[in-house]
Amino acid sequence: MKDIFIDNNVASRFKNPADEEYKKLLNWITEKGHLVLSQKLLKEYISSNRGNFGQSIITVIDRLTRENRIVRIENTQLKAFSFPSHVEKKIDKLRMNIEDYDHLKAIVLSNRKIGIVIDEKLRNSVNDYPTIDGIKSKAVSRPEHIDYENYDPF
Repeated sequence: MKDIFIDNNVASRFKNPADEEYKKLLNWITEKGHLVLSQKLLKEYISSNRGNFGQSIITVIDRLTRENRIVRIENTQLKAFSFPSHVEKKIDKLRMNIEDYDHLKAIVLSNRKIGIVIDEKLRNSVNDYPTIDGIKSKAVSRPEHIDYENYDPF
């Protein structure tokens, strides 16, 4: 399953995307990809997309839901997942926003453990996270910085 976490700051650029790389990402997620989604991220998407239709992330989520291409990370999964103490200390050093803890967990709990994240502190936390089940989590700031279509974490 080719899933990806797309942070709200990235998804907000789907509205009338002028940037060719965002157009490519939007096309891929709409046609082929699976979106990693938590309740918190969905609330962020809705809040920042009020009144926007067409190619907004809300329209994309509607289509992916109908096509069963949402990788839902439930609140119970997020609450049950705790960071090892050495990782918690590293996150604290990076001063990642507490609000982003669930986003980090969602990426780590996803299948491919990849995301497109503009926030540098969250991105660094994802990239510094220890390998789980042989998979190293990875976050990049722009779509062209990762081959999201063919990325194989194994």
